[in-house]
Amino acid sequence: MSAMPSTDPDGRPPMVRRGFLSVAARGLLWLTGGVAAAGLVRYLSYEPPAARPSRFTLEDPVAYPVGTRDVVAEAGAAVYRDTAGFYARSLICSHLGCRVRPSDDGGFACPCHGSRFSRDGACVHGPAARDLAAVALALDDQGRLVVDTSTRVDPAWRLSPGTGLGRLAGRSKGSRS
Repeated sequence: MSAMPSTDPDGRPPMVRRGFLSVAARGLLWLTGGVAAAGLVRYLSYEPPAARPSRFTLEDPVAYPVGTRDVVAEAGAAVYRDTAGFYARSLICSHLGCRVRPSDDGGFACPCHGSRFSRDGACVHGPAARDLAAVALALDDQGRLVVDTSTRVDPAWRLSPGTGLGRLAGRSKGSRS
């Protein structure tokens, strides 16, 4: 007679190694399928974040005297006024797209890789190889400045405060080059 009974007290045969592996494999397959289904549902129900606005309304042009620079943090741009008119520069570093910050010397510094830009956005120290991008300015119906960070313009472009028309600095409106 054998020392071990062939069945447990409930009358079922004991689980052997092959039975255990079969149950474990089925459990892992169900778990894998459930995790994959949850991932698929999450993927299919993804909604991208709302697009950030690219147009920002500022103040009336008289609020900006000649020679000023106004950093508009929510727009990610700096608005300037010189004797030729208004212009704006993006605050996105031309190296890898980090947002630059005003520095102690009056220019801008990139916190990511150390690029430095002058007060008017010209690159003075790399690794950035290009100046800060020039972005468009316009006047709205109430005569307020509007900066459009999605539209790039020529760096010499200026918005004339009297007419609201943009022009290239140092050139008359009718001249072409």
